This record gives sequence, C-alpha cells and structure tokens, in this order.
Amino acid sequence: MARSISAASQSLAASLQPLLHARKAELSVGEMVDRIERGDGPGPVLFVLTLPVLLPLPPGFSMLLALPLLMVSPQIALGRRELWMPAVLSRRTFKREQLVKLLHRVLPPLKKVETRVHPRLGFLTGGVGARLVGVVCTLIAIVLVLPIPFANLVPAVALATFALGLSRRDGLVVLAGYGLVALAIVVVVLGVHGADFGWQRLRAMF
Repeated sequence: MARSISAASQSLAASLQPLLHARKAELSVGEMVDRIERGDGPGPVLFVLTLPVLLPLPPGFSMLLALPLLMVSPQIALGRRELWMPAVLSRRTFKREQLVKLLHRVLPPLKKVETRVHPRLGFLTGGVGARLVGVVCTLIAIVLVLPIPFANLVPAVALATFALGLSRRDGLVVLAGYGLVALAIVVVVLGVHGADFGWQRLRAMF
C-alpha cells in the first residue's frame, strides 16, 4: 500500500469522516487509510494508524496494532512523498463497530480542539521539523510493539497529538506532543520498574 502525502488542506476531523460511512462489518488497515481524505500530509495517515492502538482490546494487542506505525513513521522521518506498507499489514482487519464507537468518542473533542488550532511555528511541522516528528514517532512505535505493561495509552495519545499538529501545521500542538512524550517516558520507566519489581517478588516466593 502506498499513500501520497502533500500539504494540509482541511481539518483532521473532516479527513476522518469517511470512516464513519463504511458499511462493511470489518475494515482493513489499508481500507481505513484509503478512505480518509487525500492531500493532507502525513498527519491523517498517522492518526488513523493510531486509532487501532486506542481500541479497547485485550493486553498485548497493541504490540500487533503498532506494526503499521512502525512501518510508516520512519518514512515520515525520511521525508517520503508516498507512505508504503506491506500487504500483510495493510490487510489486517478490525471490527467496524469498534472503530465507529471510538470515532464517535474521538471526533467531538477533536473538533473542539481544532477550533483553536491554526498554522504557527512552521519550523516544527515542515521540513526538518516534520522529519524530527517522524523520528520520535518511530521511537514511540518501537515502545508500543514491546511487551511493556500499561505503556500504550500515553504514547498513543502523543502520536495522535503529533498527527494533529502535522495535519494543521500547528507547531504548538507538536510541542504538546513532545510534552506527552516526556510523560510517556515516565510511564514506561515506571511500567518497566513495576514489572521488574513484580518479577523479583514472584521469584522470591518460590
């Protein structure tokens, strides 16, 4: 799957609206990406690939759901004009009902946030700035595919924030994304420490 990217032209919420009109019981990752509006840069693609990570699924699923992000984020870092994903990942499917429920929760606050979002601090969203976001998103995707307990929510929200910043060319939103990354680092460190502590206690019991 390849996806052309160019300059932002409309709101991120508007780009995601076509996902609500799907009539299939299941949607593949490739279909989700193909249904969003074109011509909005990498932001909408990054956002739609983050949505499955936010779905209420059993522990461990985020490891699989983050693989498309792990494929696409480095391409943003390299400044590719087309985002490519192998067929084995683009064919991965999700229940439409779950996706629609998530969108109904996400879109209203997203629309409210976008009323305050506008192009500013362009050096953070174009050229080198966008590539740096791609590098950070790659690191986040790596964290998401690792078996770290309770480490998916904050990184996923950071990805969504970066996606909004890139979509609307708002460097201030990108800065907020970096702030969430700092918070995610704290969460991951605590998660690793907690898992290690639990393992040591378990070993001590036996």
